Amino acid sequence: MTTDVFPTKRPSVRTRNALLGALGLLAALHLAVLAYHLGLTLAFPYDLNYGEGYVLNDAVRLSRDESLYIDLQQFPMVRSPYPPLFPLLWSLFQPLTGPAFWPGRLLSVLSLVGIGALVGWNAWRVRCGIWPAVAAIGLVAASPFVYQWAGYARVDMLALLFAVGGVVTAQWIGGWRGVVLSAVLCGLAIWTKQTTITAAVAVAIAYTLRSWRFGAAFGLIIGLPSVLVVLALNAATAGEFAHHVLAGNSTNPVIPLRAAVYIGAFLILDLPAVVAAVWWLRRSLSGRPSPIAVYLPIVLLAAWSAGNGGSSVNYLIEPVLAVALVVPFAWRALPRDAALVAPMLAVVQLALLVHSPNSFGTTYLGENALGHTPTAADAAIGAHLDSVVQSASGDVIAEPAGFALRDGRPVYLQPIDLRAEQLQGRWRSEPLTSALASGRFSDVITAYNLFPADAERTIAQYFSVVETLPSPDGLTFQVYRYRS
Repeated sequence: MTTDVFPTKRPSVRTRNALLGALGLLAALHLAVLAYHLGLTLAFPYDLNYGEGYVLNDAVRLSRDESLYIDLQQFPMVRSPYPPLFPLLWSLFQPLTGPAFWPGRLLSVLSLVGIGALVGWNAWRVRCGIWPAVAAIGLVAASPFVYQWAGYARVDMLALLFAVGGVVTAQWIGGWRGVVLSAVLCGLAIWTKQTTITAAVAVAIAYTLRSWRFGAAFGLIIGLPSVLVVLALNAATAGEFAHHVLAGNSTNPVIPLRAAVYIGAFLILDLPAVVAAVWWLRRSLSGRPSPIAVYLPIVLLAAWSAGNGGSSVNYLIEPVLAVALVVPFAWRALPRDAALVAPMLAVVQLALLVHSPNSFGTTYLGENALGHTPTAADAAIGAHLDSVVQSASGDVIAEPAGFALRDGRPVYLQPIDLRAEQLQGRWRSEPLTSALASGRFSDVITAYNLFPADAERTIAQYFSVVETLPSPDGLTFQVYRYRS
């Protein structure tokens, strides 16, 4: 018999409360760090990522009723590799904002907020308390890949908002209402970025296993309008839509070693959450698995596409989101005598991903400016490059395309895609090299050095480096001037 006047809590209860407190603090820390980074990224007026300027260029062209999908053998030699939904939305702001990055970045940040809300709503519907929601949302906020990419004016976050929305809708909204709404969301995801077809495939499989009528209707709602739009766009662009969006992406070479490095980094960094998700998954794929149960393995398999030469950490965000959707199910599935396992794994996971802006934990798989929070020094270099573009005596090629657009100049080419098109035998370099050799362009500004090889040789032959500007964000800008 105890003689305690005030009996103490059982050790397991104290330990669980301590773990849950640590989980809440870690999630709050990650959310605060991410908000700080995204706030400074939003306010930064210059290019931070290779593709931002070209997506902005698409938005500018659409605001002028110009086609995105054009013949690359003549200027502008800019391939638009994605369906038009994201730049179309961005183009609506162009008359008010001009060629600025912040509207596109804001679309991405708001999409991330929406994804967080969907992850939280999914956890709430699982009905096992608030802490699985904290763990799931914390996992998204803590991901270095989300940190590195979510602030960019790129198509990915909006596409993933639609994709996650489609999967969660299919999971929790029953009947024909769920089928229709899920199909619309999955269709919007595909028309934002075609690689998010993963969500449509997962939901189609899950629906078909429940009812062939649901599966067929889901496929028709997505497929029929998509085929009609593809045919219309292809006809309107003389076949260039298929060239830019379908052929241009499907023929990117996949490098097995690159895929292994990317997948390995994801598995190492998210090991506790992945282990929990796979443990739950092995029990959940029998019979008629749920949309979330089907979505996870499909996304993990699709993540191997990170090995294509044009990939980056954006290919690892969807696996993080799929795991985050599974977290509350795994939490609920644990037996009572293992009640400490879930909060312990969640704390270990969020502690493993702790990072600090421009310090540690933000540059996994980092290339160029990935993971860098912009500073005043970065802004000073951007302002100087603005003045270079403004004072140029002739046309300018700016590899960070935002500098051309900001200063009212056209974007003439997209180097990395021209290199890929040339390797596939779909683009000849003579028009570009002739223009470079003739002095049509007075200045060339590089930051990523992704020009086709013969264009690089022509630049070296006819241009001189007049400035080299190493930016703290990891980019080194070089200004080449034509030798007249």
